[in-house]
Amino acid sequence: MQGIGPVAENLFYNSAPLGLCYLASVLDEHEVNIIDAVVEKLSIEKVIKRIKGLSPGIIGITTFTVSSYSCYALAKEIKNILPWTKIIAGGPHITSNPDDLLEHKEIDMAVIGEGEMTFKELVGAIEKGNDVSGIKGIAYNLNGKLFLTSPREFMPNLDILPFPARHLVPIHLYKPQPNDQRRLPKLSMITSRGCPYPCIFCDKNVFKNTYRSFSAKYIVNEMSHLVRQFNAKDIAFVDSTFTPNKERVYEIVREIKNSNLDVTWTCSVRADVLDRPLLKEMRDSGCWRVRLGIESGDDEILKFIKKGVTKSQLIKVTNWAYELDLEPKGFFIIGHLADTKKTIEDTINFACSLPLKDITVQVNTPLRNTPQYHIMERYGKLATKDLSSYSFWEPVFIPDGLTYRTISYYYKKFYLNFYLRPKIWYRHIKKIRCYSDIIKYLKGVRILAFFFISWLKKIF
Repeated sequence: MQGIGPVAENLFYNSAPLGLCYLASVLDEHEVNIIDAVVEKLSIEKVIKRIKGLSPGIIGITTFTVSSYSCYALAKEIKNILPWTKIIAGGPHITSNPDDLLEHKEIDMAVIGEGEMTFKELVGAIEKGNDVSGIKGIAYNLNGKLFLTSPREFMPNLDILPFPARHLVPIHLYKPQPNDQRRLPKLSMITSRGCPYPCIFCDKNVFKNTYRSFSAKYIVNEMSHLVRQFNAKDIAFVDSTFTPNKERVYEIVREIKNSNLDVTWTCSVRADVLDRPLLKEMRDSGCWRVRLGIESGDDEILKFIKKGVTKSQLIKVTNWAYELDLEPKGFFIIGHLADTKKTIEDTINFACSLPLKDITVQVNTPLRNTPQYHIMERYGKLATKDLSSYSFWEPVFIPDGLTYRTISYYYKKFYLNFYLRPKIWYRHIKKIRCYSDIIKYLKGVRILAFFFISWLKKIF
């Protein structure tokens, strides 16, 4: 079986494809290879050449909306040279859009939703030549009509899963963002699945609102595995949110402290759950950064997107994190359905008023079958329906009263207004501890220069 990550342009940073690694981990009775075309900087031609050499019987392809066009192009090329190979798509995009199978006949089947048990059964059935119509959680084109089998139930106990098969990917090639490094090597982990919150912009079609967590012991055992097997010094917990349940976080923190692991970690948090004592416990167990989904600096926009937090809560938690030296990082979106020039300006000013060390800004992209997708026509129009233009940093949806050029302008301005301040430079400079930190910040300056130059091009 061959697993392929999305084929896309080179990014400034990347992390291991944990979804594919989980799938590979449950196929231990089969010969499995993973090709991560992004981190290896492989063109479609190079991916095809490698696949041809392996000549697999089954190929799994991960689909995300922003790279689905290249996934389908790759699948078509594979079918041309290996017509007998079964190509199975999985991931958020095909789960949300199984009807793509009617147009893209190069995809034989799709795994809908949580993939491990479904994919394992499907691979076994295909290898034995058995009928697959009774396997839950799959879709395929049946004589020109979409056939969906019964939904696959979510695994109630995630601890039954083996650790992701990271040994099948070039782990040394994965690099975090320059401003998101404390110690290297830095690896990523997932400690839960699903998100119980109703934000209208979020694609939750794979894991839905059903929140499930690995146990604290499982989590710390995996951390220990990463330290022993891959010499991990820092771990990013990349759950949608790490802190929906305070007691769970306290339990994980206690396990980490008892393990005496020499490892630091980061996580994503919500402002409506945290308090100062919990943040302090997190810090004392090795947490050095919390990532906050702030999204907007306007309370009415926060209500509109059903974020479930207020500016006052965000101010309070960000200040606590800063005081505890947890280097808070804020995540923002501009171009919300109800955004105006004023609300975007207010969001930029709000970001600059908070004691954040770093930010990430995205342009709102209404993905199919997200709550906002079904109401967006009331608030504006799509700039394009071409999925190859979807990126999260170029406008796809234009709210009433705004233009493509205006949103692009504010996207660049957001970064420049935030980072071109003496206060921010001071926060970063005082964290320089060694030569590698200097190199890290020089890379960060390169990224900022990229935004500055492209911003000037937009203006002139």
